[in-house]
Amino acid sequence: MKMLDGFGNIFGMVKRSPEVITPAIFAVIVALLFNIILLLAKASNVQIQWLPFAFDVFKWTLIFTLSGWTTLLIKYESNKSEKIFSKIFLDLFVFSTFISFFTIVGLNLYIIPGMAIMFFVLYTPAYMVLNEKVRALNVLKGNLNFILEDAHVIHTLVALLIFMVLILIPYVGEYFAIFFYVLWIPNIYIFEKEKHEEEINI
Repeated sequence: MKMLDGFGNIFGMVKRSPEVITPAIFAVIVALLFNIILLLAKASNVQIQWLPFAFDVFKWTLIFTLSGWTTLLIKYESNKSEKIFSKIFLDLFVFSTFISFFTIVGLNLYIIPGMAIMFFVLYTPAYMVLNEKVRALNVLKGNLNFILEDAHVIHTLVALLIFMVLILIPYVGEYFAIFFYVLWIPNIYIFEKEKHEEEINI
């Protein structure tokens, strides 16, 4: 299906530039380590009610941040992507903390709130790293402009549906969802953005 090419062309991208998969693998490893720590804490009868929530927020802060890194690896050569990432890392990390807090709240409230919040923040890391000097509110606006004004509602809804289906798989679903988000979402954003700009320039 040609209109969903942004979902499939990632395989060719990984084959040409294997380093683009690095942030996704790192994100899954981090999530696994955090979950192991929580399991060990429970096994040791450590009763800290806020710990799982805090771990989830920090975990997704890293995931959103790593998604920005993937965006740069797909868009630019390694040297340039590393230079931009190091320059914008702090701003991206702070913004990722903000959006991860609300994302985790939404996911903890089950499917509908989680999907609604993800809709508003889905492409924000990609948008932010490719538009370094924009303010936080403009990042959220840029995400919505891409989805609504550039007519990418179908791509976004398909991506959200895949994300939610993956995250609901018992035991391993979270890791598949993280891998999908960190690797596929930046690729969808870049692919569709470039295709839209080419159509405008024709």
